[in-house]
Amino acid sequence: MTVIKESEEIQLEQNLQQRNENVEQAYHNIVKDTKELLTAFDSLKYRMSVTINHTKSGKETNLINEFISYFHNFTLTNNRFGYYMIYISYDEVALEKFGDKLFNRMLRIVFNNTNAVVGDINIENCIRLDHSATDIQPFFINRLLSDPQDHVTINTEEKVPS
Repeated sequence: MTVIKESEEIQLEQNLQQRNENVEQAYHNIVKDTKELLTAFDSLKYRMSVTINHTKSGKETNLINEFISYFHNFTLTNNRFGYYMIYISYDEVALEKFGDKLFNRMLRIVFNNTNAVVGDINIENCIRLDHSATDIQPFFINRLLSDPQDHVTINTEEKVPS
């Protein structure tokens, strides 16, 4: 049996809080950097994204925040042990249509923002990447067409000339 002293318990809580803050910051950096990838496309549908702030949805959920585009879905969530995690999915049709170049750039963004050398706390283990491409587009389109809600924001990135 392991006995944890009160001072050790406080330290563990502080470490978890600091880790979660770093994971949340990494999530927002990943979203920001990934949005920049969308600016290269001519078509509006490829430059659109949906951000969902689940903490303001009024529902009891472990989901915190979500970013969905034609290409990917990033979800910041709080697991049952209190650790923030980032779940990443990539759309199968987008991968077939555009090849793996955009996918590889997205992976570099994710790993550059969660690499152990980026911060004081190692958060590399916060990433959960789907091992195969999934069908994100119906979910993305459903969110685009659903009734407006305060916790859902639709964004369009400006086209940047190449």
